[in-house]
Amino acid sequence: MASIHSQTGIRKPAFLAGVFLICFSVLVFQIVQTRILSVISWYYLAFFAISVAMLGMTIGAVWVYVRRERFHPNRLASDLSFYALATAISIPGSMMVQFSLITTLALNATTLVSWCLLLAAMTVPYVFAGIVVSLALTRSPFPVNQVYGVDLLGAALGCAAVVLLLNVLDGPTTLIVTGLTSALAAICFGVSAGGEKQPQPVVRTWWPRPLPVIAVLLALGLVNALTPLGLRPILVKENLERFSLNVFEQWNSYSRIIATRPSTAFPFLWGPSPKMPADLRVQQASLNIDGSAGTMMHHYDGTPESIEFLRYDMVNLAYNLPGIRKAAIIGVGGGRDLLSAHLYGVADITGVELNPIFISLHTKHPYYKAYSNITALPNLKLHVDDARSWFASTDEKFDLVQMSMIDTWAATGAGSFSLSENGLYTLEGWRAFINTLNDNGVFTVSRWFNPDDVKETGRMIGLATAALLDMGVSDARPHLFVARADHIATLVLSKSPFTTEQLLVLKNEVQRLGFNVLLAPDQPPEAAILSGMISSTNIGALNEVASSALLDLTVPTDNRPFFFNQLRFTNIPEVMMDLAAGGTVAGGFKGNLLASATLLIILFISIIAVICTIILPLCSAANNSSGPLIAAGSAYFSLIGMGFMFAEISLLQYFSVYLGHPIYSLSVCLFSLILATGLGSLASGRLNIATPRGMVIWGLLVVVYLLCLQQWLTDIFHATTARELPVRIFISLAVVVPLGFLLGFAFPTGMKLVGAIDKEPMPWFWGINGATGVLASVLAVMLSISMGINVTMLVASACYAALIPISFSLIRLRTGAGRTIMTADS
Repeated sequence: MASIHSQTGIRKPAFLAGVFLICFSVLVFQIVQTRILSVISWYYLAFFAISVAMLGMTIGAVWVYVRRERFHPNRLASDLSFYALATAISIPGSMMVQFSLITTLALNATTLVSWCLLLAAMTVPYVFAGIVVSLALTRSPFPVNQVYGVDLLGAALGCAAVVLLLNVLDGPTTLIVTGLTSALAAICFGVSAGGEKQPQPVVRTWWPRPLPVIAVLLALGLVNALTPLGLRPILVKENLERFSLNVFEQWNSYSRIIATRPSTAFPFLWGPSPKMPADLRVQQASLNIDGSAGTMMHHYDGTPESIEFLRYDMVNLAYNLPGIRKAAIIGVGGGRDLLSAHLYGVADITGVELNPIFISLHTKHPYYKAYSNITALPNLKLHVDDARSWFASTDEKFDLVQMSMIDTWAATGAGSFSLSENGLYTLEGWRAFINTLNDNGVFTVSRWFNPDDVKETGRMIGLATAALLDMGVSDARPHLFVARADHIATLVLSKSPFTTEQLLVLKNEVQRLGFNVLLAPDQPPEAAILSGMISSTNIGALNEVASSALLDLTVPTDNRPFFFNQLRFTNIPEVMMDLAAGGTVAGGFKGNLLASATLLIILFISIIAVICTIILPLCSAANNSSGPLIAAGSAYFSLIGMGFMFAEISLLQYFSVYLGHPIYSLSVCLFSLILATGLGSLASGRLNIATPRGMVIWGLLVVVYLLCLQQWLTDIFHATTARELPVRIFISLAVVVPLGFLLGFAFPTGMKLVGAIDKEPMPWFWGINGATGVLASVLAVMLSISMGINVTMLVASACYAALIPISFSLIRLRTGAGRTIMTADS
């Protein structure tokens, strides 16, 4: 009976099990939400899921404070079970609503409404879960450190479990399982009320019991997992999804892949030659990635004739060069580049693919394996790995490395603000690829081309020039050749200057296929800015030339890895004025504009949401307190809210490139931050830093650590990129855990300071902390895009530096309050 609380009769093991399960489900829901958003909307909304989670949890805590009279201590277990079950029902309910919404990027009032509906649908489960967590922490009869420790353990393990769940189940089914976990938490809380001292809970006759809810969720999960008839998105990237029963669909932590049944049609090529026979027909199947990006799987019957049409694709231009005997392909996809290498007589072919679903289709699937038939290629080696890490670690040397239209996470113009962004298109990434070339080897890349301006092609040429300068080449022009079709440009970068024979081969092939030369060692580009870029003698001069364009053509690096975003925030008014005057934008640039506008819409909606759901309801908590306390306390909790979120977002962006995928970044960063911050919070109870000396030492430790990360993190990652994923994850934990531990002191110390002065406004400060964290998540993304991830981390360090003088004000107020109490007692 020792496990039952003597006064309330609540069973401790069942109660703590409920806390663990609800926190586990919340973190799984948050991370899987980013995967769902990547399918139905755009990749940059990963940060949106983080801010919504913080908003919803804060609203839940605010609700507990505002309606505190309805939460009686004798009904704690009943209330916890009630709201845990509400969480269980609202998780799949939230998903249903999201699947039914049009999250458009159009610039109109309807867009604002649709995003408000999306925000509301995403927030509801977090509100219910926030009520559960707030009640468990503030109303339970058990030691807070024990409840908080179980809370953190559940959340941390939820972060770690996401990758496993998504690799076994699809995204919607994973969310249904998450709802089941919350329903199990409701059962645990209900069981915890079985002690003799526990009064009979209030009966809610209209509310379902946990077991029927679990039965419904189990049935829904089975239908979802085993058939295509369950919960599915109706609209994907603003397009109506037409799903038939004869297609292949599979989710994992990277993506959702849909493979259609093959058809006979005109061959889909990235850069088709205008001289390709109009009556040509081939067998091909489409592979769709997250509803927007795609690749084509062509049928290979073992004869060259079945894939001869690939000679008409401009992306294969470099294979015509003599001496190409060993090639590496970045991004296997449907296998077309592997077939191209074989068609051109390459004897040794290596394919590196991040997504294991593609490799499984080619090597294990009973139908698509025989259809693509790439396993029949001689001397073919396939590797499932992040391309940057694999190329950085390999000792092999290649005559050709090819990267054709590869967007690792389908980063289109509208998805260019992804936390993951594409680490394949940075100076550090290209350095890893070029280092694997033989002395006369070539690196070939194809990207979109617009005849009216340079856009992606210009940035690709600038990146190629920077990569050569980084190698120590004094003049990049003899190493660069770029051909173009109507919408595609293919770069061929040679590690050694092109010979006359090589140039003749490339030009003859371009002429034969009806393409055009954009630039060559003996043919400067027509665009003056491109000519200035390739003539630069150092990267600084190159970026100076690139900065003169309306678009951002500067060299992307791991610190600012936004290759696909060419629109500066400062240029948005100019572009909007041009549109108002009758101008037009198209393609990726239009996507950039719409995505930028969406970021501003999200910021606007977030401001309204925090004012209406956090600030206004908590005003009464601040009205009766002294002005100096409210000012100093609000500044303190605003700074830690912003500082923590700026640090978290910058770490997420750094680790997305380093670990190779955003899901790893989210899982590893959130796991380590939650666990370490919680340990720091617990340690603050034993190690009191609420003194002038303590705050100075703690504040300096945080600031110095953040500044060291800002200076050294890129170098650490560059030195260890070649290591295996488990090693990189361990290094990531070693980096994040000390920071999280230090940051964990800030909130409880602030609460201790203000609580010693006046307990009445404490909910206000809690709400201010959550509100500023929500807004800072949006601002941090915008700052990283505009100025670099390192600047975002610098801002985080500045926030914590500013805490030191603010904390002095709170300490003085506490000392004054203590003297007042002593005088009154005297």
